[in-house]
Amino acid sequence: MNTNEKVFEVRTNRLGRFELYQNGKLVQKVCRTCGKVKLASEFLRYTQGHYRPDCHECFNKWQRKYIQENRDLRTVYRQRNRAREVGAPDNYNLEDYLELKAFANGRCMISGKKTDNLQVEHVQTLSKRVLGSTKGNIILVCEEVNQAKRDMSLFEFLQSERSRGLVDREQLERTIRYLADANGMTPQEYLDFLYRAEELAKDIKEFFENENKAN
Repeated sequence: MNTNEKVFEVRTNRLGRFELYQNGKLVQKVCRTCGKVKLASEFLRYTQGHYRPDCHECFNKWQRKYIQENRDLRTVYRQRNRAREVGAPDNYNLEDYLELKAFANGRCMISGKKTDNLQVEHVQTLSKRVLGSTKGNIILVCEEVNQAKRDMSLFEFLQSERSRGLVDREQLERTIRYLADANGMTPQEYLDFLYRAEELAKDIKEFFENENKAN
């Protein structure tokens, strides 16, 4: 047998996909994800040395998606834990958050500013222990709005000097409509709901203050 002769062999891997070998060395294989035949050099290797089932391009896409999804999930868990710590409702979930991100589309939900650094903010602050981390009480805002609003409810923020130059009326109206619709309300019903939540928060605060004085 000529030692320089190229001997090709087609094998089937454990996933049932074909692999092409030349003189015992893998030269081509089918990507598990995209289904395309690619050179072996287009596949990453495990630390043990054998090739991954997905090509480099598909693996990178999967990795980016995995990192983003887990980042989103951590964000949701963090907001739920914050609400739980103060005894407020904490039923926000990943689907709610992904819908919110899709609506915001990279824009602050109060100022309308386009940014890559949207931050989670509560319409009514968690410290008031009424609305908590729920679908009607979480929005995404830019850093400037987040820092200015701080411990204020949305109503308090809009009436304060801190909101000067940070509120886009059209964007705010879109946000109110979105939050209302997400909770099966009209915009006016949602605003009335927020107002009642503020009144309830005041009653709760007064109750605990009176309890402390009595003790």
